[in-house]
Amino acid sequence: AAAAGEVAAAVAHGALLNARGTSGVILSQILRGFAGALAGRAEVDGGDLARALDQAREMAYKAVVEPVEGTLLTVIRGAAERALRLAAPGPLACLTAALAGAEAALAETPSLLPILRQAGVVDAGGQGLVHVLAGMVRAARGEPPVEPDLIEAEPGPAAAAQPGAAMAFLDHATEGHGAGSLGYCTNFMVKLPAECSIALDRWRLELAAMGDSAVVVGDELALKVHLHTDDPAAALAYGLALGELDQIKIDNMGLQTAALRAQRTAAAPPAESPPIPSPHAEPAASAVVAVAAGDGLADALRAMGAGSIVPGGQTMNPSVQELLSAVESAASPTVLLLPNNPNVLLTAAQVPALTAVRVAVVPSRSVPQGLAALARFTPDDPLATNLDRMSAVLGDVRTVEITEATRTATIDDVEVEIGQTIGLVDDRLVASGTDPVAVAQQALAKAEVETAELVTIFPGSDTPDPEAAALRDALLADHPALTVEVHPGGQPHYRFLIAVE
Repeated sequence: AAAAGEVAAAVAHGALLNARGTSGVILSQILRGFAGALAGRAEVDGGDLARALDQAREMAYKAVVEPVEGTLLTVIRGAAERALRLAAPGPLACLTAALAGAEAALAETPSLLPILRQAGVVDAGGQGLVHVLAGMVRAARGEPPVEPDLIEAEPGPAAAAQPGAAMAFLDHATEGHGAGSLGYCTNFMVKLPAECSIALDRWRLELAAMGDSAVVVGDELALKVHLHTDDPAAALAYGLALGELDQIKIDNMGLQTAALRAQRTAAAPPAESPPIPSPHAEPAASAVVAVAAGDGLADALRAMGAGSIVPGGQTMNPSVQELLSAVESAASPTVLLLPNNPNVLLTAAQVPALTAVRVAVVPSRSVPQGLAALARFTPDDPLATNLDRMSAVLGDVRTVEITEATRTATIDDVEVEIGQTIGLVDDRLVASGTDPVAVAQQALAKAEVETAELVTIFPGSDTPDPEAAALRDALLADHPALTVEVHPGGQPHYRFLIAVE
């Protein structure tokens, strides 16, 4: 049987790569802290588990820039504190106490977070952790797992709130990754043997001497290498001497650049004596990966410069692995990542540490914010310059969302009946009613549309064309000087997604 520490480490790694949304990322950090406390242990007792839960609590709080009580954080704290109170407990006693502490903390979440109290729900992420601990208790008792009823999450303001903060994450560990002049972008991973003596600093220096723009990261299990070199075979031979090679990817940057310039030339007016691309030139300095749900929204983001779209949005948060795969497929040494949803921010923040690509997360909370950011994107500018410029304009756009309530509640003095149309401005419930156009007008008034110059309406996948036209006409009748544009959005769940600029 596998050692306890090994099992915990494998679970934590899998949880990180498959984490979706804020709660998923925090849960992965809980498991990471838990695994760290059990590293090297073949078997564990109750005291070990209690200390592991406490380290899990510590790691979870560190994962959030601005910890919010009444969330998953409160529940792991309740579990850890209750487990630590027991003197020399057995494993089952420790887990039973942790479950009781988590359940008590979960019951308190509505009193700590107003949005939960108003909606009449407990925190969803905290409830998930209670289920995890309940499963551990059943396993410790030797009981079979319970197949839970799966309930699909629905959008709307009555959903359980999640902690989070606007994040702009630049991977400072690879700050020195510059623009090289060598011809092959070489990436590979080395699976290190168990008896290997780690010499990361020396390996980094020796690989860097083989080329340019070297990024070498790793731990006791694996080494990940990114290098621009004229001789990728030499770099691969070096890696092979260390361990087993995997995930080998070699791109000819001269051919990439030639193809990119050919595309640009075809789209631009003819120029006199176009320059001949250098065989050692790099592709564009930065690419953009954006998250969006709906063909129309994806097309709008691509038209503004996004090179890759990861499907995702309300109720369909992409995983860390999906974002990581998109970043590493961008064929660029630097990538800007647009989460475009508050519940994807923390997921996106995990990506830079998992790749040799330099990644900066622009903390966009909606597709309208993402579009505004892309308007300030220049592919050939340095990553930090693009990050600063794109982040600075996020506050210049207000996002209005029109959807349906999934339960009856009173939130921020707005009364909502299940099935009613509701309007949100920057994630805050501001209007409700039975007429979608009227609700949209109320929400737009709260967004101070009278001070705006441009309103862009993205109808959802099920929104009738006459309804979108009616909203446009109503806006123009009330605000004749306003520019109003309507573009297909195709997004699920939201009748209208509206950018106010």
